[in-house]
Amino acid sequence: MPAQPTTSSAAKWRWFITVLIAMVILAVLAGIALSRLHHADAATGLGAGPAASTQAAAGTTSVPTPQATTHSSPTVPTRKVTVSAAPTTAAPAGPVIAYFRVGTKPSCPSGTNQVQYPGQPVVLEWKVRGADKTTLSVDGPGIYNEYAAEDSATLNFPCSGDPGTYQTHTYTLRAIGPDGTTSRKLTVQAKVNEIATT
Repeated sequence: MPAQPTTSSAAKWRWFITVLIAMVILAVLAGIALSRLHHADAATGLGAGPAASTQAAAGTTSVPTPQATTHSSPTVPTRKVTVSAAPTTAAPAGPVIAYFRVGTKPSCPSGTNQVQYPGQPVVLEWKVRGADKTTLSVDGPGIYNEYAAEDSATLNFPCSGDPGTYQTHTYTLRAIGPDGTTSRKLTVQAKVNEIATT
């Protein structure tokens, strides 16, 4: 007879422990659910004031930090634009050749040994800023002639070689000014025509 109260007492303790474990598990699950709900609200911007104060108190500052960085970043492009604008205002040293080009293309002589048509000369044109004068050289360093800063020149275009090949001549424009000199080369070619024999 004394064993029955012991069994009843043990059964009560087991029931109590089971209920206690169930309550602990429910409390943990409820805490996880509330934590997820809290993070979802913080991500969507709901309750921004309380979330910020709660996270600051808990020592979790990962959410406010990116916001502070995002608000301060727009000042960086303004500084970069100011720095990159400085070199564009500096004037280049020495003369500047705006263009040096072929105004009229040349051609080599054509026709026959009885009737021959002369070739056409090449017309060069150019414009230079910051120069007092310009010079032209043909196929070498020697100066062919002197010209103005904005000018043109009509030059003979000698042709030689086998028919079907191309005759090439190189012209060098040199701009001379108080701050130095600048030069640019231009290569022009024309096809050598066959002179038919009759």
